[in-house]
Amino acid sequence: MDLCQFSGSSRQIAACIVASFPVFMAGIVLGWPSPVMEYMLAGRAPLSLTPAQMSWMVACIDIGNFAMAVPAGWLMDLIGRKYAVTTSAPLMLTGWMFIIFGRQAWCLFVARLLQGAAVGIAWVVVPAYVGEMASFQIRGKLSLLVQLSYAFGLLFSYSAGWFLADYIALTAASACVAVVSGALFLFLPESPYYLMLDGRPEEAAVCLWSLRSYTDDDLQAELLSVKSSISNDRDKGSVGDLLNRDRHPLVIVIVLAVLQMACGAGVLEAYAASIMSGTNISANASAVYLGLVVLVAAVPFALVVDRCGRRPLMIVSCFGTAACHAVMATVLCRRDVVGSSWQPLFWPIAGAQFFINIGLMPLLSVIQCEYFPSDTRALADTAVVMAVTITSTVMITSYQLVADALGASANFAVYSAASLAGGLFCCLFMPETKRKSFTEIQMDFHKTERLDNDIVQKLCDYQEI
Repeated sequence: MDLCQFSGSSRQIAACIVASFPVFMAGIVLGWPSPVMEYMLAGRAPLSLTPAQMSWMVACIDIGNFAMAVPAGWLMDLIGRKYAVTTSAPLMLTGWMFIIFGRQAWCLFVARLLQGAAVGIAWVVVPAYVGEMASFQIRGKLSLLVQLSYAFGLLFSYSAGWFLADYIALTAASACVAVVSGALFLFLPESPYYLMLDGRPEEAAVCLWSLRSYTDDDLQAELLSVKSSISNDRDKGSVGDLLNRDRHPLVIVIVLAVLQMACGAGVLEAYAASIMSGTNISANASAVYLGLVVLVAAVPFALVVDRCGRRPLMIVSCFGTAACHAVMATVLCRRDVVGSSWQPLFWPIAGAQFFINIGLMPLLSVIQCEYFPSDTRALADTAVVMAVTITSTVMITSYQLVADALGASANFAVYSAASLAGGLFCCLFMPETKRKSFTEIQMDFHKTERLDNDIVQKLCDYQEI
């Protein structure tokens, strides 16, 4: 049975849900160390790591992610979006097997490197696949699946770690997700944009027909739109094209990628429980509650992303995050006054998580797909993953150093300033792309000049059909 047996938008939704499973698995992997560290400290794990080894275990995800960023972009253009997504499942499952059967530290390091590679595939390929499968009317809402999947993955690890309270049981449950995902990936359809890019227009037409509920004229119109948004030459999309032809959208997306981590998103995931330590709420409970906040943020995002647009949502997200971090910095400065009460710390953290996840986190995957034509989309996704990974590593590793030297409040003052600067950047430079086809977005990015004979010549060579 193939997913193409669904009709209209239902097949778009089904394909995008299944394609988002690698991001769900990425959330599980990134959330897994939180309960496992507690198991190890309590002597309830089959092996024990030193604090330095624990740090390396966590860092191996970023190392694997960074190492796979370039190959993942190359892979999705070589074998297609579908099969590139599929490769994430065996990598993830192999990592879980190392964890289940390994009894030495190096087993966890190897496992996390393999899983980091799967995470790299997820963040490079999935946003492109979802954006290319969805019609422009619902592209924003379907791109929400990427962030929702990640949030559910984190919540899965936090909740399962809390309720199962067992190292092997938690890991086995996580491995089962990889098995189910790998089986479902086999039924995914290929992206019509990739099929057109690969010189298979007939298959692209068949795929589009099964994905949409429309007339023959609508099919012809979208086929022309797909063809006009890609290059005729499969090999034309190069680093030179990305840095020259697509320099404008690349700069915007890289700034937003850096901002995503500079606003403290990764730090909150890694250190929120430790920040809450010393209060009258458990670390596991606070992690689960914050995971629920991330899911709640999906509701306003889904309601307004295709109605109000990407730019206003990103601006609100940046300024809201800046305000919450400013409150958090103030509370941490007066922690001796706050005492052991959990609410003065929890609500600013929850507020920051909410605002981050109505714009800064989910919108990056939307715009990185919308801003680039198919021939450079993989390269752009690779650049975004590398920017996010490098910034995340810097922010996470510097957190404790700054906290020890200047106090934890200094970190949140910096995050507040970064979020405020990001909001101003979005006000000045971020274009709006709601309800626009990929071709219309590219025409907005590239200048046109009217010739003497009143013919508008497109300056971007990939617009030629």
